[in-house]
This record gives sequence, C-alpha cells and structure tokens, in this order.
Amino acid sequence: MISALTACFLSLAILPETAHPETFKMPLNKFTAAKRVDLRCTSAQYGISLPVPQRWEVKKATLSFSYSHSTALLPGSSRMITRLNNDPVSQRDLNPLAPDGFLRMSLPTALLKAGYNDLTFDVQQHYTLGCEFPCQPELWTTLKLTDDDAELEMEYSLREVPLRLSAIVNFLFDPKINPRGEVNIVLPNWNAEEIGMASIIASGIAMRFDYRNVVFSVSQELRPGYDNVLIGDKETVGRILGPFGFGGKEMRGPFLKIMHLPIVPGASAPLTEGLSDPTHALIVVSGLNKDHLRLAAETFAIMSAPFPDTDEMTVTGIVMPDIPLYGGRQVIKADTRYTFGSLGFPDHTFAGGNANGVELAFRLPADFLIKQNRYAELSLYYAYGAANRLDSVINISLNDKLLRGINLDDTRGALIEGYKLDIPTYLFKPGSNVLRFEAVLAPSVGKNCEYMQTKNLFLTIMEKSTIKFPPMPHYVAMPNLELFMLNGFPVTRWPDGHGSKIFLTNRSPEVIEAALNLVGALTQENGNPLLGLEYTLTQPKNFDGEVVIIGDIPTLPGRIRDTAPLALNNEMAFPYPVGGRTEGSQFAFSRQVSGLGSTTGALMEFKSPYAEGRTAVLLTASSPRGLLALSLALMKPGVQANVKGDTVLIDLNEPEKNMLAMSIGRRYFAGKAGFVSRMNAYLFTYPWLYYIALGLVVVALGLTLFYFLNRYRKKRIMGT
Repeated sequence: MISALTACFLSLAILPETAHPETFKMPLNKFTAAKRVDLRCTSAQYGISLPVPQRWEVKKATLSFSYSHSTALLPGSSRMITRLNNDPVSQRDLNPLAPDGFLRMSLPTALLKAGYNDLTFDVQQHYTLGCEFPCQPELWTTLKLTDDDAELEMEYSLREVPLRLSAIVNFLFDPKINPRGEVNIVLPNWNAEEIGMASIIASGIAMRFDYRNVVFSVSQELRPGYDNVLIGDKETVGRILGPFGFGGKEMRGPFLKIMHLPIVPGASAPLTEGLSDPTHALIVVSGLNKDHLRLAAETFAIMSAPFPDTDEMTVTGIVMPDIPLYGGRQVIKADTRYTFGSLGFPDHTFAGGNANGVELAFRLPADFLIKQNRYAELSLYYAYGAANRLDSVINISLNDKLLRGINLDDTRGALIEGYKLDIPTYLFKPGSNVLRFEAVLAPSVGKNCEYMQTKNLFLTIMEKSTIKFPPMPHYVAMPNLELFMLNGFPVTRWPDGHGSKIFLTNRSPEVIEAALNLVGALTQENGNPLLGLEYTLTQPKNFDGEVVIIGDIPTLPGRIRDTAPLALNNEMAFPYPVGGRTEGSQFAFSRQVSGLGSTTGALMEFKSPYAEGRTAVLLTASSPRGLLALSLALMKPGVQANVKGDTVLIDLNEPEKNMLAMSIGRRYFAGKAGFVSRMNAYLFTYPWLYYIALGLVVVALGLTLFYFLNRYRKKRIMGT
C-alpha cells in the first residue's frame, strides 16, 4: 500500500492520454441524409440534430459551412440566421453581389446540452420592397453540407464515470458518442464458452449504440484508455483484479460490478492498489460457475433502463419474454394491424406552406414471398386547418413511388377518421420500406399585395393511423447476401439468433474480434440482442441450423472450400463477368492457380453442407488481420448498400470504392411455403415460366380438341 500523496503523483504521471482534451471533427452531412439543402420562398428553415453525449464536457465548438444564394435577392432585407436550440448565434446578410459564401462561427458551449441539440438554418428572402409572391422562383439559398464544405469541430474532455450500473445505459454506451464506440472485452481463456459470453456482451453493447458503429477488441489483460468488460468466474476475476484490491469476496452468484478502470503503471512496475482512470470504466461480469456467468451476461445485455444506481448487483433470476419468429426492429407481421405510433411515428404536424416531408419506416420479413394482386390496407387519421386554398393536398409515396394525392378541399377545415387507401403489394419489398407524406399547403388567394394569412396552414397526421399487410408465405430464393446485410437473415429468422451457430476456424484475437464486430453490426440491423447464438471452434457435424463460418483461408476446412461459390483451393475457377455483367450466368470461368491477395476479403453465402435447406455464410481473407479489416469494412454504409448475390469481393484498403458482387452459385429455397406450392415459388422467381406453362396448356388443349374432333369425324364417315 502506498500513501495517498504518492498515489496522486503516480496517477498524474500514468493517466492515459484520454484525460487530456480531445478534438472531434465530423462533416455535417453525417448528421443528416442531405448533402445539399435548398431553402426556398420568402421564409424557410432547415434543422439538424447535433448529438452531445453526457460523457463529454465540451470546451469549444466550431461550425463551418458553405452556401450559395440567388443574385436576385434584395440586399438589406434578405438574411440567414443560424440558431442553436432556438437561440440565434449568427446572422449573415445575403448580398446579391457575393452569392457564394463561407461561414465559420463559434457555438456557445453554454447552449450545448447533453442529448440532441437543434441546429437551425433560417432564411428570410425578398426580391422587392413592394408586394411580392411568397414563392417566387428567384427566392432560393442552397446550403452545402458535403465533406469539404461543412464541418462541426468540438474540443472536449471526458467526464468521470459515475460508479453506478445505470451508467451502462445512459452514459457509457451512448449512440451520441462520435465517431464510433470502442470497447475492449477481457477473455482470460479463449474457448467457445467464453467467446459465446463475449458475443452476448457485444450484442448488448451494440444495441445500446443503436446505429452508431462500435468496434470490439479482445485481450487477456486490461487495456488502458478503453472501457473494459471482464468476463470470468470468481477465481479468474480474483486473479486479475486481486492486485488492485478487488478479490471478489462479496460474490455470491451471478454478479455485475462497475468500477473505475485500474491502471497498470508499466511492465517493469508493480501493480498498485488504488490507482485508476476515472474517465473509463471496468465492468465485471462474473459468477461462481458457467451457468451464473451466462445469467450475468444475459442480464447485462438486456439492461435497457437506467437501473440500478448501485455499483454492483447479484442476479437471482431472469424471465425472458416470448420472442416471436420473424421479429426484430420495426418488423411488421402479416395480417396484423399496426398503428403508426407503435412503429415509432408520433403525431406529426406540418405547419406553413414550406414544411418538410416526414417518413414512416418499417420492415417486412426478409423471406416474404410477396404475391401479386393483393393489397395492404392503409387507414389515415388526419386533420387540417380552415381557409386553405382548394388545391392543397397531401402526397403519399412508397419507396419513392408516388401513390396518391389526397385533396384538402374543405375550406372550413376537417378532421378525417379512417381514410382508406389500398396499396398494391407489388410496390413493397422484403426488408426496409418507407412510406412518405408531404404536405402541399397554400393560403387562399387575396387581393394583390394583401397580407396573406399562413398561421391557418397546418396538417396533422395522427399516430392512431394504421397499416395492415395481407398474409404472405415465408419462402425465398437463396442465396441472397442482400438479405443477410439487411437484418442478418437467415441467421436472425429467430430474432435472438436461436438455431444458428458461428464456427471460428481460428481462435486468434483478430478472428474473435471479427466475429464480435459482425455480431454487433447484425444486432443493430436486427434490433434484438443475439442471445441464442452458439459458438464452436470445431467443424459442425450434421448441424440442422444456419451457420456462419469465420476464418482465414489457410484454416478453412476442405469441405467449406469445396462448397463455397468461389472455391478457395490452390487451383480455383474464377468467374470473369462477360460484357460487364455481374448477375445471372454470364461468366467465363478461368481455371487457375491463384488466390485472394492480402488486401482482399470475401463474403459468400451458399447452401449449408451440414443440413438440407439451411444456409452457410462465409467471411474469409488471406490472414486473420485481413479478416478483422473485412469485418470493419462490412460496417460501412457504402459497402452494405452494395452487397448482393452470393459472392462479394471487397478491397480492404478502399472498401466503399472497390468491391465486386456476383451471383455464381447454385440456387435453393428457404422458408416455409405454407399454402404456396414449391412450383408456385418457382413461377414467382422465374416469371417467364408462366408463359411456358401457358403455352403448354394451350398446346395440350389443342391436341385434345383435335383428337376428339378427329374421332367424331371418323364415326360420322363410318356411319354413312
């Protein structure tokens, strides 16, 4: 034991660099989907939510962006106001003699709060001192939000981690942390059971980060400068943390504890009790045996509310809810009516004549066999104001296809309940769908230069509106990597991963980290912790489930190399697309002695060699380090959007720019057909078979008719 004064000096000397102020930079288009925004009419605004995690103490914030505006604007009365949480922080005159501008401003840190902050660009635009038309085409300003034109920069330091387990939910693992989350998981023994526990932990952490990328690392000792999660039984925890004063004597069962990250002074210095990094946390997940350890890990994964406020807890039991098949984030079931509110769409009001559109996002099960000539039922509840112009409408589109414009033609205003709209099912697609509402509101036309009343222009779409999708069978043509990247299908057919297994061909830390990164990404897409996934370090035998194989090429079993669409043997047949096509069967196969380079990773999907009707997904590269780089590449939106077919080759140096997706393997079907026959599924997948079948029916009927007519003719001749 050392004195408090000595501990203080030592802590100052060995505290990690994260105790000093950090600098964060992010293009504004990372906070919004738009790269440019057009502000039109005499008054318009656009808002962006700026996330500030509770963990950050912001010292300085700077905003910079470029813009252009019309040269027809009237100087002196046209200006742009930038507001932060409704407080104006900048005003800039829009001078027609200088239509291109660049603005750099300091954002008052006193106005920045923990949570989401409203940054609003508000323009007032005029072209004359007299009366003017509110939306004259010359009235426009364009905000440029691309990487090179707009940026938010923050200087911050990390706050001290509160020693309460509730900090896991609202402090440590926060989707407002930019640019990504980073967590180290301490695994003393890299066996299948411990890796499975780490996967549960990683899945729970990824859920809390929502859509924010989170990267996992694994080690056998504490890693300074990161939040660490230690997984091990009582004896293991005592061995690792005993030198820091924690021996686990109070452990009586499944156990969770949060503490400041102990500091290891250096390889040559002894471990010192009492020294810690207060800006990073160590979370202990432990128990007296393997069952206790799994119970503690599952409890950690499902903690979604800021409770408890103690620094440790003993878990005495857990009751999990029934998890439905084909569940997950925003997934709607067939033949079930959902309110907009239950899908995350609260009451929304469009105000004024230049209101932005709003979207309702939902998902259909990835293996839906969407049949033709069926209709989804949309029932709208909405209200709109009085004295609007008779051509005011609300436009409805699905997946960027306009469906209907509803006329708001009652000048007294109206409250409409249960407006029915039948949407053809062929407009939907398995996976993500977006229903968009745009209000086009205009005031009644008055006399020339008369003041126009716009406060009455509003439209409210209510959360009690509903949508219902008709019954559809679960039957899909495979392989289809697009569905895998969508929400992990078919691994996530059960939202918790039940019935699926991950096979690691190598227990190196990079391979384990690649598996945890993949599990985290799939969890975020699926919206449910993958508590039911199993792990194995040996090749499965007759495993009746979906399997994900993760390993570098030299360690892949021969059975996997031979079954994969792109056989990864010494002599391989590589498909070169003919005429630039990468889909279908237009390939020239070249047999060659070659292989994947050190900067190329491969993602493949094919029929499982271990069970009929099951799927295998393979992540591989030439080395474990390349495999880890592949898992990081699969987190990038540009890569996810272009994954399709059954074989994807990705350049690990520039994954979003250089990747090749192909369909070269054999097709098969997965799912439960229900009342739809296998032939019906084939006809849906290959619509040209309808014409062949129809032709065969016509020929058969013609031959039958010819036979009977000829027979009748012969009888008549013989009768005469």
